[in-house]
Amino acid sequence: MFKIKTIAIFALDILLMVQTFILRSSPRADEYLVLFLIPLLSLVAPYFLDAGRTAALLTVNFIFFVVCSFRGVFNPIDATFFIVIILSASGVSRLLILMAESVRKRDNEAISKYEAEYNEILRKLEGVERKARIVESELVRISRLYEITKQLGAVLKFDDFIEVLFDFLEKNFKFEKAHLLLVQKDRVTRIVLKDDSGIKEMNENDSGADGLDYSELLKSLKEASVAPFYLEREVNAELFRKLNILTENVFFVFPVSLETFSAVLVIEGATKQAYNRFAIIVPQLAMELRRVELYERIEELSIIDGLTGTYLRRYLTDRLEEEMDRTKRLNLRFSIAMVDVDHFKRCNDTYGHLVGDAVLKEIAGRLLSSVREVDLIARYGGEEFCVLLPETGKELATTVAERLRKAVEAKDIRAYDAHIRATVSVGIATFPEDGLTINGLIDKADSALYMAKGRGRNQVMTA
Repeated sequence: MFKIKTIAIFALDILLMVQTFILRSSPRADEYLVLFLIPLLSLVAPYFLDAGRTAALLTVNFIFFVVCSFRGVFNPIDATFFIVIILSASGVSRLLILMAESVRKRDNEAISKYEAEYNEILRKLEGVERKARIVESELVRISRLYEITKQLGAVLKFDDFIEVLFDFLEKNFKFEKAHLLLVQKDRVTRIVLKDDSGIKEMNENDSGADGLDYSELLKSLKEASVAPFYLEREVNAELFRKLNILTENVFFVFPVSLETFSAVLVIEGATKQAYNRFAIIVPQLAMELRRVELYERIEELSIIDGLTGTYLRRYLTDRLEEEMDRTKRLNLRFSIAMVDVDHFKRCNDTYGHLVGDAVLKEIAGRLLSSVREVDLIARYGGEEFCVLLPETGKELATTVAERLRKAVEAKDIRAYDAHIRATVSVGIATFPEDGLTINGLIDKADSALYMAKGRGRNQVMTA
């Protein structure tokens, strides 16, 4: 294609020269019309020819005008004029071409640079997306582990706790055996084993017979300063033999210390990678075991109010002292809310004490269903309740109190044949800013409660 263009341009140039000679014989001087086409061709030629061929074309035109000038076809001035025009036109075109190529080269370099940066960003983005998918997958697996809190949240008996725990472990982990040991004063008081055959109670006589030696395990725990650990047969063959561990895989031990006893969760036959996942649920198990322990102690001490299902005042006092000691030690805050039923005496006088008791029981139920699991509600007086809000500042305590108030007034209470609209007033005090003693806090909360009463009831006030 390039060769055809070259031939065509040179042929056209020669044709214009021949046409000039033919028209030279005309008396009208029409040859100058054709001559002006030669500079025009020189202007266009650089866009179709390379530098060498363009130079050849200019040389031909230069020779043509020089010869014509010497032979008298044109006068020297005209010849010089056309030579200058031809050279200038060709030079301008070549300059424009060079400028265009320079701009194109610069743009191509910029485009290449941006493409490289774009590709690098894409590569990094793909890497981030891969990591994000891995993190998301791991997050989903870990979030499933926290489901144990919900599943154990409704459990109040230790036997139910064991059943829910082992069912959760079976659904979320792969292992051969799981043991739960209860230890009190360095003595194993209860052993529960979960294996392929199900859940069964063990005793110390079974220890070391055809499985784990629990006595040796407790000795190893003491040597490990009662800290979690895992063993691998290849690395800890002697300890595997000593503890009579039958699994060929790793062996996990997670001790949990509670107030009146300790628990030890032992896993046989899991994978080394599962150790961290087990470690995630152990603190949750500790909290739930603590709650079960407290509930069983509550049952023993009979500290639940028979009518309302809330704690009794003496238990509240003990917990307030514990919470104040803990708060001082850890430099935290806690709040209490005094909740009083508005116009309760009028309700008793109008409908009788049976209806009044039913109203009080329903209000207590609404309060209990509106607090967090860590919160505590106790019946403080006849129609007065006290709510302990651990690790809660005044602002959050106000939010919780408003939720309690709205829960009570949300709908009428049906008590026997009566439909009663009940409301409560709430006073809040926070440790340490409102008082440094339990009695001081309660006095401040009571003062805030009376302020709420004085301002029309059914509202929350802070000290």
